[in-house]
Amino acid sequence: MTKTLQHTVRFFTLIGLQVLFLNNVQISGYLNPYVYVLFIMLLPPKLSKAGVLVLAFIMGFTIDVFSDSYGIHTAASVLLAYVRPSILSLVSVKGGEDLDAISVKQLKLGRFFTYTGLLCFIHHFTLFFLEAFRLNEFTDTFFRAVVSTIASLLFILILESLRSNSKRR
Repeated sequence: MTKTLQHTVRFFTLIGLQVLFLNNVQISGYLNPYVYVLFIMLLPPKLSKAGVLVLAFIMGFTIDVFSDSYGIHTAASVLLAYVRPSILSLVSVKGGEDLDAISVKQLKLGRFFTYTGLLCFIHHFTLFFLEAFRLNEFTDTFFRAVVSTIASLLFILILESLRSNSKRR
């Protein structure tokens, strides 16, 4: 399967998973797993910054359309795409230039977990802060972002293990 086809399948799979299942998971308004961000995180490091930003915009806008959320997913996704190269250069050995793809195999588990964890938290905090849009709810927003990041990371690690197991066959 070509790389473009793989990313296209991942795009639609993650949208379907998010819209059909995970948007319905909310525990006390605190636990909101968002795994669609995995699409942006796994885009090739050699893809142009403009290309990543455009794809992040399309992904966020698509989730906004299905979630009736007035652009907050778009804003958080574009921010995620913007900071992605900086976070990748923090966790990878040579700043990410040597990587062909982003995966647990390429980055190793610890670095992959740090990469996805930081990006998830940035995305979730931005999303929840834009949703609340009040500084007096900062601690509540921060707590929501931490709890949802943990839940999202759990789902992301499950999806990554399924993806790596399917490649071995």
